[in-house]
Amino acid sequence: MHENNLGERIRRNKGRELKKKKEKKVILIMFSVLLIVVLIFLLKYLGIFPFSSDIMSYNRVNILIVGCDEIENYGRADTIVFLSISPKTKDVLILSIPRDTRVEIPGRGMDKINHAYAFGGEKLISKTVSSFLDVPIHFYAVVDFNGFVNIIDELGGVEIDVEKEMHYVDKAGGVEINLYPGKQILDGEKSLQYIRFRHDKLGDLGRIKRQQKLALAVIKKMMKFDSITKIPQISEGMKGYIETNIKTQDAIALANLFRGVNQEKFGVETVQSKPVYIEGVSYLEPNMEEVQQRVKSLIYGKNSGVKVEVLNGNAMSGIA
Repeated sequence: MHENNLGERIRRNKGRELKKKKEKKVILIMFSVLLIVVLIFLLKYLGIFPFSSDIMSYNRVNILIVGCDEIENYGRADTIVFLSISPKTKDVLILSIPRDTRVEIPGRGMDKINHAYAFGGEKLISKTVSSFLDVPIHFYAVVDFNGFVNIIDELGGVEIDVEKEMHYVDKAGGVEINLYPGKQILDGEKSLQYIRFRHDKLGDLGRIKRQQKLALAVIKKMMKFDSITKIPQISEGMKGYIETNIKTQDAIALANLFRGVNQEKFGVETVQSKPVYIEGVSYLEPNMEEVQQRVKSLIYGKNSGVKVEVLNGNAMSGIA
């Protein structure tokens, strides 16, 4: 009886861990949008223009975004996202790399890709991802998930038309969602509840749509946010949650670049892999050659037949 109870607790814990991983991926993308929008706002209202940056001369600008629970102590990265933008065509690719993807980590051999961050921080994980995808990594940003709620609150909340009642409680997992339908101002905590909810027939597809809806609401609020006295507070609030090698002049140039992004050429994808067990450890095994061909086809326009899972709200494979 004791063994049965123990097994049930282990299964429940694994389920909660899987939910948290998915939620963190959504939060990371939302946080990245907030970062970019704040940079755009600084550019617009402080009258700062790009200087001493050669970003606009790049064929592609490639950024590695790593999500973790805390920046101070290297841990295993929960979320790894490769972001690529073309200064010329303004198309954007966001490619999620599952944390359990089995790759070659320089100096360490074959291992889960997220272990690269624990072994050598942002430098080693940047080198690992660059080798895995066979593309250069120009910039990195390590993001602490805990900043999401604070920044929404600094904005004074965002207006969302909540489409239905959303109720869900998981006391053991620390999740409580309690939202009612209709137009309303969601603060940081309620916004987090809104993008976490997936307990209906739409499941993850519905959550993806809500994520996109909230992202647009945040951008809309920022563009109308004409109180310049709030900008330093937002920027200050982000300092403890991001570590990056992006210099000020490059950040300004990137903000200017993202302002002109072509929304019709915005792709969000996840590399497909097959689950494998090696010496009792579970991994996701990709076909590295196919992954590299696919990435090149997306960012350089070279043909490839590689299959990639796409999170575009249409449940279709291909570019979003």
